Amino acid sequence: MISIRCYTGVAEHFFRWMGAHQVKLATLDEVVVARFLRRHLPRCRCPRPASKQYRRCDLALRQLLLFLRQQQLIKPKPIEPPSATDRLIAQYDRHMNEVAGLAKGTRRDYRTYARQFLQWRFGRRPAQLHELVPGDITGFVEQRAREIKPATLRELAPGLRSFLRFLHFTNRSDAQLAGAVTCPPPWPHSPVPETLSEAQLRKFLKSFDRTQPLGLRDFAMALCLCQLGLRALEVASLQLADVDMQAQTLYLRHTKTRRGRLLPLPSDVAKAIQGYLRAGRPATGSTRLFVRHRAPWSECQGSDLVLSAMRSAFDRCGLNHNRVHLLRHTFATRLHRRGLDIKVIADLLGHQSLDTTARYARVNFEELRQAALPWPGVWR
Repeated sequence: MISIRCYTGVAEHFFRWMGAHQVKLATLDEVVVARFLRRHLPRCRCPRPASKQYRRCDLALRQLLLFLRQQQLIKPKPIEPPSATDRLIAQYDRHMNEVAGLAKGTRRDYRTYARQFLQWRFGRRPAQLHELVPGDITGFVEQRAREIKPATLRELAPGLRSFLRFLHFTNRSDAQLAGAVTCPPPWPHSPVPETLSEAQLRKFLKSFDRTQPLGLRDFAMALCLCQLGLRALEVASLQLADVDMQAQTLYLRHTKTRRGRLLPLPSDVAKAIQGYLRAGRPATGSTRLFVRHRAPWSECQGSDLVLSAMRSAFDRCGLNHNRVHLLRHTFATRLHRRGLDIKVIADLLGHQSLDTTARYARVNFEELRQAALPWPGVWR
């Protein structure tokens, strides 16, 4: 509601300015908005509550232009031919998608970092990639390090390294450029991933009413998260054909890394899925394993259905959590406490790097304090 009120206030401010300058609605476009932002805002003397924050006005007016074009009240945005940088970034995105198999969100961030680097190095002129030297890489990283948080810098470094490797892969630059990307070490005191205790996990699983079809579905989804360490989207994307009861396996075809993997199917998970299929799943033509139980009767789209069901369970059992991903953390941590090798855990989670899995192997000092025996004798 706050954002809606702010955006509405910006639109009122902008339309009053248009009226004062006799700007007709039919002529409204990005040029008019830029004139308002760059010329009027710095010298704005309009009475409150007129917003004078550049970023807020910029975001609000972009949405206003989009809405007016959807309503066909102003001219559509002219289509500009893609620049050389646009074409290069598009090729890089296809490489990340088809060769590297990176997730959509990761590709979006890496495209941003690549564009920022090219803008910093070449400005508005065409990118002369053969001019790049290791000093350009270190200079860009050092400047960004002064502007962004260390956590963001640790995300930028692998993104920039990925882009430079793409340039080498396509014979546009030397291999040594990727090695010039420096990355700050991880913060040694970052918190141990949040997990559920054994008692909390039992309480969570008991919160599902398995006498009802909806409870059967949600309980089966919860076991997929707790006993297999699946992501919410992986659970929502499961197909009926992915479950092999005879072989006791589960095949994941829709994963974050876009690489399918075959997992063993624990007996309790198999039993929960069978119970849902026999007594809970509504009659539908969908091939998805878990489907909606309300009209319209259809398969669940995205991870929203899984997230909503798990958060409702957290509320029912009084757990103050809203991050469903902690069930995946709990799965990995429980395996590590049982002495399972970190490589096996990484394979089960689908991690490509052991560094990602190693977060779960961190020592939890709070648990060590609880396990420590009292010191014999009396301190003097």
